[in-house]
Amino acid sequence: MKISEVVAIACGCLISISVSGQDWLPVKRDNQVKLRLLDCKYDKAKLLKSQVIGSNSDNWEVKQTVETIKDGEESIYRFTFKAKRTMDNVGVAVAFDEYDWNSDNFVMIPAVVYNGNRQRIVNREYATGLDKSDYFRKDLALTSNPIPQLSPEFGAKSRIEVNVSNTATPMIAYLNRNIGKGTFLFTDQGISWKEEVKDHALIIEESLDRRVASFIISAPGVREKKPEFIGFSESPDRGVSVTAGEEITIRVTKINFQSQDVATLYNRFMRERKAHVTAEKPRNLMPMSEVLLKMAKNIDERYYVGDGVAFYCPENANWMSYGWVGGLMNTYPMLAQGDKEHLEKVKNTFDFALPQGKGKSGYYYDVLGADGKVINRDAAKWIPGIGLTRKNADILYWMIKQFMLLEKQGRSNAISDEWKTNIRQLADAFVKTWKEEGTWGNYFAIESGKVAAYNTTGGAMAVGGLALASLYFNVPEYLEVAHLAAKDYYDGFALVGFTSGACGDILQNADSETAIALTSSLMTMYEVTGEEKYLDQTKQLADYTASWTVSFPYRLPKNTALAKLGANLTGAIWASTQNKHGAPGFCTQSGDVLFKLYRKTQDTLYADFIRDVIHAHAEGIQPNGKITERLTYCDADSRGSRGDGGQTGWNETNGALMALEIPGIYIRKDLGTAYTFDHVVVKEIKKTKVGMTLTIFNPTAFDATVTLLTEDKQQASTPLGENAFLDWKNRVTIKAGKSATVKI
Repeated sequence: MKISEVVAIACGCLISISVSGQDWLPVKRDNQVKLRLLDCKYDKAKLLKSQVIGSNSDNWEVKQTVETIKDGEESIYRFTFKAKRTMDNVGVAVAFDEYDWNSDNFVMIPAVVYNGNRQRIVNREYATGLDKSDYFRKDLALTSNPIPQLSPEFGAKSRIEVNVSNTATPMIAYLNRNIGKGTFLFTDQGISWKEEVKDHALIIEESLDRRVASFIISAPGVREKKPEFIGFSESPDRGVSVTAGEEITIRVTKINFQSQDVATLYNRFMRERKAHVTAEKPRNLMPMSEVLLKMAKNIDERYYVGDGVAFYCPENANWMSYGWVGGLMNTYPMLAQGDKEHLEKVKNTFDFALPQGKGKSGYYYDVLGADGKVINRDAAKWIPGIGLTRKNADILYWMIKQFMLLEKQGRSNAISDEWKTNIRQLADAFVKTWKEEGTWGNYFAIESGKVAAYNTTGGAMAVGGLALASLYFNVPEYLEVAHLAAKDYYDGFALVGFTSGACGDILQNADSETAIALTSSLMTMYEVTGEEKYLDQTKQLADYTASWTVSFPYRLPKNTALAKLGANLTGAIWASTQNKHGAPGFCTQSGDVLFKLYRKTQDTLYADFIRDVIHAHAEGIQPNGKITERLTYCDADSRGSRGDGGQTGWNETNGALMALEIPGIYIRKDLGTAYTFDHVVVKEIKKTKVGMTLTIFNPTAFDATVTLLTEDKQQASTPLGENAFLDWKNRVTIKAGKSATVKI
């Protein structure tokens, strides 16, 4: 019998001593030793031993270089391990140890671990919601299906093992709250080995008494268990066989900085996320105007006609799925066409969906069949009568936005009183629930309006929805509740460092969809109220949202579809810590909040962020113009695939929204600058006596109609608000492979 850790009481203190080498912790605690180089031996995917490589090691010779910059707060390490003899099933690792540790500290690995994932774990089937006993419980802890986590139980084994394919940025971040210090450990994707890339593993282990934590980067990455779409499977990872003279190199950038809270940590992350791995320029594949044409065509193909009803379907079925994946949202880009045919189709959709599918409370059920009957799906299949909070939040925000769009188009007479009444009732339902319960939770009981599942940030979009509704309906109470909800959601994020509760197919673990929803809602609050605190909070949530977004060009195996296409997946958006895959764009919106942040702050990091997302979306478009929600390198789901042969409605919608709500080129006359979001290249900018000229090249295979938004400082200080694209009249058409000169 092997004992991996012995716990003893000595001098009244709890101590932990590793005796078998089967864990990653230091054998002897010494807070003067901050870094260990490890010789690793594996039995298949199981770590047999990890011993410190000393000067008299029989196995490895190590060459180490350290470059210290930024006043000593950043150190770039390069470790080259040279094998002294032939060995099988081996590897090497670098371990950074933290003493004075405790389990209150914040730990993040982008897109896979937030706050250590220290959540209550249950084992539920995919898209079945919580157990029946968990509903209507105010004391319910945030609950997740099995995911990599640091244990929330004191004294239990606590270890996370993922590899770089599991994360959006190859790094580990942690915040030691006791001493107000943040630390980043950036690394590369992995090592080049026998004509393939073997990903690094990112490993975190805490001692049983939680006083020591070790942060490990290993090569090759060997996980004892492989994280899957849900839960874990047997790991395929193995050590390597080396001969004398062969080398393995691990490069790590360690950054220490003062940080009292997670918002400061995310702000620093936003500025460092691309600094360690050399970026590749996004590929210019398809102009935004062409994306709009193709995505609008796809949405039109989802228009259902039958049995006396007609409506836009958001999914691959003849039903209305409210909110979330596009219901009453895919109508927005169709209204934006401004023509009679699409207006009629949208009116038919609203006439079908708004009066039906709802309860006495004013909230809507999740799905309405073409026959006008509610369909119980996902969690509602097991708990009939509940509906996802996020779906109702989406409806409120997007319906008000579409009312505003119609009015700005001069078509306010198309807005029926019945539509307005239904949306007023929905806004009133949100107000009533908040006033009675002080939260919107994860699910509602649709008839009573009571919260059915508590906690989460699932209602994030309702903050922006109520803010817009306060303007549209002139009801101050809506804005009052929006203020309260915004504070509650922001405070919750600031405390735990993540948002949750957006999706009906996961439980309550962290997700990217509440991240972008809350970011957008806080910007709406800023634009409606003018309060600077909301602008600051918007930036903080945008920095957090960036952690869900691929920041580097992952190298896929050569035989995968995306590798054969030469795809650059920088800018793909990861879904959640449960559903471990990247996708083209945000679910479900344009991300124009990032453009608004850039316009307001002139911080190009936000412009780069949304530019990457726009370009990654085009990477997902198939030759037939279809697109799916798969654009991923993760080895848990659809590795190296864009889902050719399939189609996903929400990716059609967000592509159309990006093409509408973000200008192709943003020009500041007073600064003489032009930032390009579209798939074109500004070759030259010349100042003239009366303005400036731009020479723009279209490198794609499609003709491009590029929207130009030109402003000066004073104009840029005015909030864009909603539906701003209708005012962007300046456009230039550039033939495929040609250039055009534009006078500003």
